[in-house]
Amino acid sequence: MKTVSQELFQYMCDTYRALHQCPEIGVELWQTTAIVKAQLDAMGIPYTEQYGQCSVVATIGHKEGVPTIGFRADMDALPITEAVDVPYKSQNEGAMHACGHDSHTAIMLTVAKVLKAKEAELPCNVKLFFQPSEECAFSGAKMMVDNGCLEGVEAVLATHCEAPLQPNTIGYCPGDCMAACIPMKLKFYGKSAHATIPQNGIDAIAMAVESYTRLKEMVKDEAGDRPYIWSVGQFTGGEVHNIICDEVTQQISFRFFDEPFALRVMAKAEEICREIAQRFGGRYELEWKISAVAVRNDEKLVEKLCGVVEKLDGIKLQYVPRRNSSEDFAWFLREVPGVLFRYGSGDITKGIVETAHNPKFRINEEGMKAALLAFVNFALEYK
Repeated sequence: MKTVSQELFQYMCDTYRALHQCPEIGVELWQTTAIVKAQLDAMGIPYTEQYGQCSVVATIGHKEGVPTIGFRADMDALPITEAVDVPYKSQNEGAMHACGHDSHTAIMLTVAKVLKAKEAELPCNVKLFFQPSEECAFSGAKMMVDNGCLEGVEAVLATHCEAPLQPNTIGYCPGDCMAACIPMKLKFYGKSAHATIPQNGIDAIAMAVESYTRLKEMVKDEAGDRPYIWSVGQFTGGEVHNIICDEVTQQISFRFFDEPFALRVMAKAEEICREIAQRFGGRYELEWKISAVAVRNDEKLVEKLCGVVEKLDGIKLQYVPRRNSSEDFAWFLREVPGVLFRYGSGDITKGIVETAHNPKFRINEEGMKAALLAFVNFALEYK
């Protein structure tokens, strides 16, 4: 398949727009999965919902003695109010597809339509993973993987829209591609007292301020020349000027590529917070978990994908440097080799330049064609 017919493109756009109007959050994707299942039913493609709430896994091809590969699409939206006035604007108040997951799902349903029509000539079986909750601290990818969705799968691919990239472009990045993420909530508890007799209280703000500085210094020293991000996104405590604050909350985003380094950092963070709390006579709580491991693209599969794309007229390849943002598709890649690639969804000429997680985010629908062709031809040429 070298080109996308107007009929197929229209189906993909119609599906994208229908999904865009019903953005949903986390694993509560009832409208979204209803659309996905209705389309799969219309295509005659079997699917299961056994791998977790609002997850759908469809299968095309049931041949024995051939490999099985997987394609993943995330389906969830963000708690953002849309600020773009389009005819297919979000109908769910306070929710918006501001990261392009609606386009990922529309692409994957169109992939399903094409591969179902070519099922007899496929050299492999294909599983399509429609995943909830990529944006939340609870990982839908990990849920599905832990529940066994990758059994029998030897390679897995996913895509993500990329506003800086222009249409007819596929972005690739071998090896380390996106960072792992540990979201943290750090609380210090002290004791209230009147501001004029601070000796009778335990100042939670003082504990938190010291921890802010010492933790940043510790991570920097531990990292050396390793890339990382340590960002404090919330620092709140106290209510009035004349009462010693008894509780402060910090929320911290820790991004990294080296997991042993991160675990050492977290152990030292516990030590520092414990020492501070004991010295002041207060206490602390540090809640954390790895919400996404690092995305590491298999270099051989990147080469294979690039080889497929190079044969497509009018589609160009562009190297995309690794970044410190995270993507829970990494949980799939922890189990089997795979690739997360980008497709160009921006268009300077049309003013489509906003990056994701923005109330003015849009995609250029023309860009979806390149991702569709990449998936379909990867499957058709897989050996």
